[in-house]
Amino acid sequence: MQELRGGRSVAAAELVRNFAHWREVGAQEPVLVTHHGRETHVFLGVERFNHMALSDAAGATDRTRELASRVHQGVILCGADLAINFVNNVALAMTKSWDRQLEGSLLWDVLPEFGEALTGAHIRHSLATGESGAADIPSPFRADSWIHFETFPLAGGVALLLRDVTADVQRHRLADAKTMLIKALSFLPRIGHVRLSTRGFIETADRNFCDLIGLPEDRLKGVSLADIVELPARPQLREQLEAVLRGDGDRRIGTRLLTNQGAVLAVEAGLVQLLGTYGTEGAVMVMTAPVPLN
Repeated sequence: MQELRGGRSVAAAELVRNFAHWREVGAQEPVLVTHHGRETHVFLGVERFNHMALSDAAGATDRTRELASRVHQGVILCGADLAINFVNNVALAMTKSWDRQLEGSLLWDVLPEFGEALTGAHIRHSLATGESGAADIPSPFRADSWIHFETFPLAGGVALLLRDVTADVQRHRLADAKTMLIKALSFLPRIGHVRLSTRGFIETADRNFCDLIGLPEDRLKGVSLADIVELPARPQLREQLEAVLRGDGDRRIGTRLLTNQGAVLAVEAGLVQLLGTYGTEGAVMVMTAPVPLN
């Protein structure tokens, strides 16, 4: 456009009256066509137009490759015949192809793993319909790994995006296991657990623990665990809890809890450090009380 600012211009009516003349001018340089003084069109020869279109297409391709080489996802760009046009370093690493030349080869030939039922179906569907697709699948390249796999049409071909989601999958699976474990323990009335803050105060208590102590959870929240332990056992509990919170190792302890009925309840407990993203967030204590003899 900068080239046109200082170029020649012609009124639309003048262009029609002297088309032969302006055709010769347009073959040499772009001419701005005006209508009532307003620029509306550009008149130029077809050879110059084709040259400009090819230059723009080449620049767009280069920018696409530059962008794909910088993203943190794996990117594979294929043509309509599924010949690979570009693969970024992340995709090479995820497909264990660091030392292989993939560009110019057919996708199915060099990465036959993508021809499997689910991934192959997504790729063919995107090519045939122009629709995008996505799925979380076990990685066909690494054991015990998962990838998020996406396809979408691009420049007459198809683009593949790969992202490692192993940590997310494992986190959700482990979360389900933990939830079910806690649910299972809730059916054992003599086993209870509490979550403690970094200062040893109760943050949460399950129903079993509340039943053993004889107090509701809202009465126990914010109470120091040591305050519901029999007086002679408090120094040892504090010492063990401080050691766990310092990171000196998890441990099994025995202690004696005071109940709301005035009785003393002997328990065996496991005391473990609760680690979060930014360090210690407290501790968890799971305890079991002996079954009373009839």
